[in-house]
Amino acid sequence: MKKLTLAFRFNILIMRSSILLTLFISFLITPIASGQCGQNYDRDVRRIVKKAEKLPHEKTRIVFAGSSTFRLWDNMAESFPEYEVVNTGIGGSCFDDLYRYKDGLISGTKPDILVIYEGDNDIVHVGEDGNQRAVFDIHSDAWKLMNWIQNTHPNLPVFLLSPKPSPSRWEHLARYKAVNSRLEELTQAYNYYFMDCWPWLTDNNGQVIPGLFISDKLHLNAQGNQILGRFMAEAIRNSYLDERTLDAFVDQWHLAAATADSAAYFGAFYNEQSIFQGTDGGEYWTAGEFLAWAAPYFRRESAWTFEAFERHWYRKGNTLWFNERLDSPHMGKCRGVGVVRATSDGLKIDHYSLSFEVPNEVVGDLVPLATPERIEVLKYQQELDDFYTDSTTSPLKPEERAAFHGHEFFSYNPEMVVETQIRVLENEPWFNMATSSGVRREYRRYAKTTFELRGQTLELFLYQSKRLMAIEEYQDHLFLPFMDKTTGVSTYGTGRFMDITKPEGTTMVLDFNYAYNPYCAYTDGYSCPITPQENFIDIEINAGIKGPLDH
Repeated sequence: MKKLTLAFRFNILIMRSSILLTLFISFLITPIASGQCGQNYDRDVRRIVKKAEKLPHEKTRIVFAGSSTFRLWDNMAESFPEYEVVNTGIGGSCFDDLYRYKDGLISGTKPDILVIYEGDNDIVHVGEDGNQRAVFDIHSDAWKLMNWIQNTHPNLPVFLLSPKPSPSRWEHLARYKAVNSRLEELTQAYNYYFMDCWPWLTDNNGQVIPGLFISDKLHLNAQGNQILGRFMAEAIRNSYLDERTLDAFVDQWHLAAATADSAAYFGAFYNEQSIFQGTDGGEYWTAGEFLAWAAPYFRRESAWTFEAFERHWYRKGNTLWFNERLDSPHMGKCRGVGVVRATSDGLKIDHYSLSFEVPNEVVGDLVPLATPERIEVLKYQQELDDFYTDSTTSPLKPEERAAFHGHEFFSYNPEMVVETQIRVLENEPWFNMATSSGVRREYRRYAKTTFELRGQTLELFLYQSKRLMAIEEYQDHLFLPFMDKTTGVSTYGTGRFMDITKPEGTTMVLDFNYAYNPYCAYTDGYSCPITPQENFIDIEINAGIKGPLDH
């Protein structure tokens, strides 16, 4: 009998322990009926922030901050596959809790998009005085949080999810509707976004759908979370960036170039590795490279001007792209295609490509203008202009440079690209070539070139400079001065020059489109060679540079 008593007592002890353990587990997984506002969540916040810091943040990060409706949503990321999802939900929290831990749960998790779910526990919270929290106080706590976000993260897109309907709290229906109404007004005041989940979780009669909840009738089950996630994802994609905001961003970017506001223009790029692709085949730059190239243009009153008259937007998740048609006073009609990211610092351009609009009717006329040979000549001419306008390289005096507006060139002339026969001359003596200053400089004939042009057989001599031969980088340099029937008429009076690299064989190509003037054509104080009479050819070389009007 004593053994039975001991066994009976032992069984009773086991049963009591089991009941206590069951109650303890039930307490952990089943929230109490009233809210739990004002608890100590220090450990939870540290864990959440530490976990977020380990994520790569390679995709747009969307942070979900709120109470157990978020915390218990285990597969949240499946509903938002285009984002890096950070779930900072804490069971039992209220608006004032999120405000108290804002530095960790919001700033510390570095959101690109922030979604907030609070108010559910605020509505049912019972204070020490035994009274429920007033709707005005809930609104005040939410306002304090929104105001802080606006001041500390002014460009952060914020979505406020309405406290949801649930069977276990249906008796508080009037308070839910009152709080949701005030929260919606609050988001409008801050230009945030309110997502009303009640239509998603109720039937056509406005009654909550109990099959979307777990046994506690408060938290959503897998089906309920799936429905909530689908509607939230759609609302975020379609609502937080309207086309007026997007258009205004791109228009301001174009305006920054038109007003030469370099900080605003290049500050609109996502980072220094973002891409700008211009109309020229070589204009494929990172934003950092583009900034360096464009610096001279932004020192003017206007860098360049483009004004959009048509634009279309497309998006997937937090990545947006657009195409636009543009008017430009210096380039005519153009097209632009851009990729835009929405970040915590606002919209940013990650890729932009600019191109000309070319009507089909004129393609045949334009193709010959874009030959590689002609493009290289035009680049050379631009470099020559830049050389004369840059104060660090220009031979011009400051007042001359201020009055200089570029060289005048003949149109590119492919006829003036000729293949010549080269005969290297042996044992040529040095002679003094005349210069504009009277100081003679020693040259010798290196080779004679012979070529056919417009039915004539023409000859020109290539010269070596004794002075330049002593410089290593000029040891293969040959000097070709020439005069022709344009000399003194449309070109400089003492002839034009070309720089030649020693040919390796017996032929070479002479491209007179590269002909340039000596410094003496533009300014005084230099000693410039005067073309020897033997390098006069009796033909018009209407290619290369023309003569300045005042020299």
